[in-house]
Amino acid sequence: EFWLMTALGQALAVVLLQAVATAVVGWWFARQEELSLWSELESDLQNGRVPTEEALDAMLVVLGGWGLIVPGWLTDLTGAALLVPAVRRLLMAPLRRLIREYLP
Repeated sequence: EFWLMTALGQALAVVLLQAVATAVVGWWFARQEELSLWSELESDLQNGRVPTEEALDAMLVVLGGWGLIVPGWLTDLTGAALLVPAVRRLLMAPLRRLIREYLP
């Protein structure tokens, strides 16, 4: 991924600006959802319940934000995709199924 960044970047300043800008955007998205999310998810999972769709949606937004924080175009692309509501809706059923498999 580093080679890809340097090969496609014309100048170090452009690459650094892109990395900083996406990190700031990712941090903002992650903070918006993160504050109340973890206690709700923990409570649901400890009680053997699949988290609500809203909680899972918020979790995917946080993961998308974290993806933008990590430097690299592949992680930026993945993180940005997780911020798109249609992508999150596509992932919701498989995610709920996966959680059900691992619940006690």
